Amino acid sequence: MGEPGAEGVNSTVVFQAPHFTFWTTVYTALGAMFFWTRTGRAKLKVYALSWLFDILDIPDSGARQVVEFIIFIVFGCLIGIGIANPITVAQAVTAGFAWTGFVAKRA
Repeated sequence: MGEPGAEGVNSTVVFQAPHFTFWTTVYTALGAMFFWTRTGRAKLKVYALSWLFDILDIPDSGARQVVEFIIFIVFGCLIGIGIANPITVAQAVTAGFAWTGFVAKRA
């Protein structure tokens, strides 16, 4: 019957995994995209990503900009949904704004 004295301990799960639904991800990504388009690539960088691309000698081309943008959005969704666990559209868009701003640095 388990450890002595543990009879009254609640056995609920401590860590609740975020729910990545299609619409939560879409609206969080929209929030991250709005943040990116408002601030712009010249003023906003994902931590260490530009440095990594420079070390790998990837030229600053259109393809690199698209990859940076996609990674920026992915970070915004993962962290925004993971931390905020939004359940409404407003919460999802706000999570995209807020946590994308958290993982990005001003250039």
